[in-house]
Amino acid sequence: MNEYKVVVHRADGTILKGITHDFQPGVREFHLLPAEGGGVPQRVALDEIKGVFFVRDWLGNREYDPPPGFGPAPVRGRRAVVTFEDGEVIHGSTPDFDESAPGFTLYPSDPEDNNVRIWVSARAVRSIEFPDRD
Repeated sequence: MNEYKVVVHRADGTILKGITHDFQPGVREFHLLPAEGGGVPQRVALDEIKGVFFVRDWLGNREYDPPPGFGPAPVRGRRAVVTFEDGEVIHGSTPDFDESAPGFTLYPSDPEDNNVRIWVSARAVRSIEFPDRD
């Protein structure tokens, strides 16, 4: 069973950090073992979140200023500019976007980003654009 470091952004603005072994986009909920203190895994419902951010580490780098637009990371599927309901904008690529699905995978365009990939909840998206490839 794979273990993933994740940061879960809930739709209400709260953030959870921990490890998951059972996240699956097609399943309504998953379990998160808290990063600090361990303890009992908590259930996280997909319909209550903005996204699941699969990260290199939980601290990230608040000083890092990502380059604007699309970076040199390989494109996996279609390039996409995702604007969340809270105003956050992420440039990346998506191999599995489907308007009728509850969410999709987004790979950030910056290879230095702390986020390796993001499962984006469709409910949390204000808009998504697919710019032409260069």
